[in-house]
Amino acid sequence: MKVKRICALILVIASFTKAGLAQSKFSFVFMSDIHYTQKFDAPRGFQMLVDTLNRLKPDLVMVGGDMIYDALRVKEKELIGNTNAYLKAASAIKAPMHYAVGNHEVFQLYQKDADTTGALYGKRYYEKYFGKRYYSFDHKGWHFIVLDNIYITPDRKYIGKIDSLQLTWIKEDLENVSEKTPIVIMMHVPLISTLSQVYGGGTNPNDDKVAAVDSHRLLKLFASKNLRLVLQGHLHYFEALNILNKTMVITAPSVSGKWWRSKQHGIEEGFIKINVDGDKLDYEYVDYGWEAKEKDTEASAAEAPGM
Repeated sequence: MKVKRICALILVIASFTKAGLAQSKFSFVFMSDIHYTQKFDAPRGFQMLVDTLNRLKPDLVMVGGDMIYDALRVKEKELIGNTNAYLKAASAIKAPMHYAVGNHEVFQLYQKDADTTGALYGKRYYEKYFGKRYYSFDHKGWHFIVLDNIYITPDRKYIGKIDSLQLTWIKEDLENVSEKTPIVIMMHVPLISTLSQVYGGGTNPNDDKVAAVDSHRLLKLFASKNLRLVLQGHLHYFEALNILNKTMVITAPSVSGKWWRSKQHGIEEGFIKINVDGDKLDYEYVDYGWEAKEKDTEASAAEAPGM
């Protein structure tokens, strides 16, 4: 296991002795875009991931969506088979798991003949197998908020956006959170990303599937709060942005790389381990050792599900 440690300490001036500030040490894992399948030797790769997580012994495992390959386009039998196989494999992870919905958990969104009244259609599938689409919890003085920003448009496509019901819920949730309490938010589609600028130049904009269209409105809700960490996935791209020396924004690399076929963006398949000490944090990129087999890297690009 290779571990690349990157110092990213975020300091606050306020004393830890004041009410509302976290004082514990703990670690948790953030990973995204697993795209579990029973093809491409993915079960062996996932077991390597499980073994690595259990050796690290994090308090929590946060999963930023796209657990399955691939609810958007497949028939129910194949989806349920992959889902049950994933849940069985993931049950060996000893730390508690907290999930966010990804675009690949929206069942049959792209199937023209789909029964839209079906019990599993759309996000009903996610809710049955993974739980609530948005929720919050507290851990050792930190407040965690998990959001669903996969917004389904009338023409049955998706964009990155938070619906109005969630915005109301967030406001109500934050009413019970001290302004000093450190907050983590997690969603699938990035709020902020450099991806389009890295590949297309500094003025190249992100589209509404690469980044959320309403990130400014969401972040404004946290203006008077201690938002320390934003966790996001979707892009199979690794970046860590320090915003105003207050909020760290981390886009996780893909656990599966290029859908278990090869690396994507030249980054090893992996995840992020976050170390917390009171109101400070740093992070480590962890390569859990998976390498795609040569025959899988030669698979047709047409098979890849895309974003």
